[in-house]
Amino acid sequence: MGFSAFPTAPEHLDCARGKTAMKTNKSPKTKKPSIKALTIRQPWAELILRGRKPFELRSWKTHYRGPILIHSAMKVNSYFARELGLNPEKLITGAFVGVAVLSDVRPYTRADSKLLKKRRAGGGWYPNLFSWVLTKPRRLSAPIKAKGRLGLFGVSRAVERRIGRLLSV
Repeated sequence: MGFSAFPTAPEHLDCARGKTAMKTNKSPKTKKPSIKALTIRQPWAELILRGRKPFELRSWKTHYRGPILIHSAMKVNSYFARELGLNPEKLITGAFVGVAVLSDVRPYTRADSKLLKKRRAGGGWYPNLFSWVLTKPRRLSAPIKAKGRLGLFGVSRAVERRIGRLLSV
């Protein structure tokens, strides 16, 4: 009677609908969503904060949705900075510089490319990329020096406390 021909479904599967339920990024102690960070090279981090670049291009997708801390990489692409009207010497590097909300991840389209070109935020269409849609970009009042990492990464509680006010807006 206790035997089933089908193995038990993992907890993250919603068998009633046949869909995978989205996992939430909850901190075990606080039960609040934990913020993730993403390192982005300059000048693209600056263009996101200025509202000129509404999405970040990546070769991979994520299920994470929510606040994302923008970390500016140590390297600056000086050529593109100048082409896009920015002074590469004035761009902040090696620090958390702002917060945005990652609201969607979808395939990068030719329409996305045209929008970036129109806003002077890059351009050029490349296949097999994903548009990470970023909304509500806000600059930190003071950059927080830190090392970046590859991929999405968690931040310390100390950094979360320093930027807490921006997360509630």
